[in-house]
Amino acid sequence: MKTELTNVDIFVAVQELQQIINGKLDKAFLVNSQQGKELILKIHIPEIGTREIVVGVGKHKYITLTEYSRDKPRNPPSFAMLLRKHLKNIKIVSVEQHNFDRIIKIKFQWNEIEYILVIELFGDGNVILLDKENTIILPLKIERWSTRKIVPKEIYKFPPQRDLTPFNLKYAVAQNIFNEEFKKEENRDAECVRIISRIFGLAGIYAEEICNLSNMDKNIKNPTDEGINKLYDGTKLFFDKVFNEKKPHIVLKDDKYFSISPIELLKYANYDKKYYDNFLTAMDDYFSIFILKTEIKKQETKIQKMVNRQERILNSQIESLKKYEKQDIENKLKGDLIYANYAMVDEILNTIISAREKLEWKEIKKIVKQNKDNPILGKIVSINEKNGEIILNLTVDYGDGAPITKNVILDIRKNAFENADNYYGKSKKFKHKIKGVHTAIEISEKKLKKLKIQEESEMETLKEKEETTMVKKERKKRKWYEKFKWTVINDYLVIAGKDASTNESLIKRYTEKDDIVFHTQMAGAPFTVIKVDKSKGNKTIEELSEEERNHLISETAKYAVSHSKAWKLGLGSADVYWVKPDQISKTAESGEYLSKGAFMVRGKRNFIRSAILDLGIGIIEYDGEDRITTAPSETVKNFKKYVLIKPAKKKKGELIKELKNEFKEYSIDDEDILKVLPPGESDIKK
Repeated sequence: MKTELTNVDIFVAVQELQQIINGKLDKAFLVNSQQGKELILKIHIPEIGTREIVVGVGKHKYITLTEYSRDKPRNPPSFAMLLRKHLKNIKIVSVEQHNFDRIIKIKFQWNEIEYILVIELFGDGNVILLDKENTIILPLKIERWSTRKIVPKEIYKFPPQRDLTPFNLKYAVAQNIFNEEFKKEENRDAECVRIISRIFGLAGIYAEEICNLSNMDKNIKNPTDEGINKLYDGTKLFFDKVFNEKKPHIVLKDDKYFSISPIELLKYANYDKKYYDNFLTAMDDYFSIFILKTEIKKQETKIQKMVNRQERILNSQIESLKKYEKQDIENKLKGDLIYANYAMVDEILNTIISAREKLEWKEIKKIVKQNKDNPILGKIVSINEKNGEIILNLTVDYGDGAPITKNVILDIRKNAFENADNYYGKSKKFKHKIKGVHTAIEISEKKLKKLKIQEESEMETLKEKEETTMVKKERKKRKWYEKFKWTVINDYLVIAGKDASTNESLIKRYTEKDDIVFHTQMAGAPFTVIKVDKSKGNKTIEELSEEERNHLISETAKYAVSHSKAWKLGLGSADVYWVKPDQISKTAESGEYLSKGAFMVRGKRNFIRSAILDLGIGIIEYDGEDRITTAPSETVKNFKKYVLIKPAKKKKGELIKELKNEFKEYSIDDEDILKVLPPGESDIKK
């Protein structure tokens, strides 16, 4: 079963991870998983929303975007806290694989601030935070080798690199290097599959695929020049598949996940497969479900171990009870045998003791042996003088069946009464033990019953947990306007940019000639647009009555200023103006430069002076669904449910928690709320 990504897998994963560029880190978590750890980076990506990058280290080494939830610790470990401290709200500007190795570099940058998060997915795996000088700030774990050290304040060094990569295979020099590797003395006795694996650092499965594509036996040693050329051509074919013929899938064996690959492999041609549109989703299913199931299995094993242990204790007690009951019966019977033959037993014991005063044991045993037919001496089976014991063959008839005959050990130094009393004493002791074992068995049975009830309950809980944790988060299908800040005022859709990218997109792609564009007199403020959709019965600004126009403009001005920096700064009001779309241009004045999201506004500006910051958040039915968004107080009062908010110093996480509780009867999540809140911090008006 595949437990880690290869350099080929990482190459494909990094290509797909380009979607996280421009995302900003919100939080970092470190979660203990089966035989390793998972680093979770929660990021917010413009126009996509909140996503979680998961990096597995330990037994399972991988990187993917996940749609599965993990139980995150309330108190993050120091490494996660350090990542939050340095990287929070800093933009991801690049994601790269280093030299086709199992190393990923994620670069974070904001103005002069720059960090690199290095993810090593070889060995046991590691994650290292570097500053812009490549100095190690902190690694997830400290490591030392002869050629490099992963310790704080050291300059980070990459592991030794290979001369040949898949990216220069078309050049003659690449073929020369390939040939030279096969002809090295140390490779003379190595199978060709091993040599190819060494050249590119490939996993065995991919090196084997190259041999299959080359029509070469993977175990051939010291191939001919023709064979080497065939392998070289097979290598080119293989990497061409990696670059151009991706077909991500999970390989199934006995209906269970067995392996994962970004391309079709000849080795798995006859296996069942589960195909995906992209490799990250396949990896998310493969590793997340495997790890979550393993964690649940651990919990199953824990309760089952407790049940098994208690069953072993109970079985041991039942065996002891049987043993004690047998010993009780056995000792009572021996006492009865002695009493049933009391006179004879006493006579034998007295005779032996008397004889011992005159004779040696050797002579006594000889006499006993010679008198086997004697009715008295014939009852003696053996004498063990060293232990002071004699074994007699005695019979008792209880009158309710055949007589019972049994060998009984007696102490030569005691009379018949004392020997019988000894056996009855032992029987009494076993009776007492039996009583104690019965009590212990009752206690054990109660414990086992309680544990089995607990096991049944916990297994049901684990089953429910598996059903919930194994289900992906449902990503809501969002309308085009939900990429922006948006609301509905007087049945007009009003949308606003969130940053330079969405500002640019809003004006260039979504603003039409009849729309109205608002902007505040503040640097970096978003554009806000009243969409005039005649199919929904909207009138142009000129067609509205003065009262309708004034109300629409006033409410939109409040919305525009409330979603500007004025809210973050805690201002009470700010000036806003509106213009027609044809007054806005991306063409700068001579000698000037317009940055991303900035536009030139020409002609008359219609000002709304001191537009007040005024905002509520609530549920509105729009496009056939209940949606959460913000609007000025006069507008939001027409929503299905709402609360008013104000600029404040409450953290967004706390506010979101309160708002989720306020609107708990509606299907909204953290991301829904976060997407519509104004910049900066806010609080609910009490």
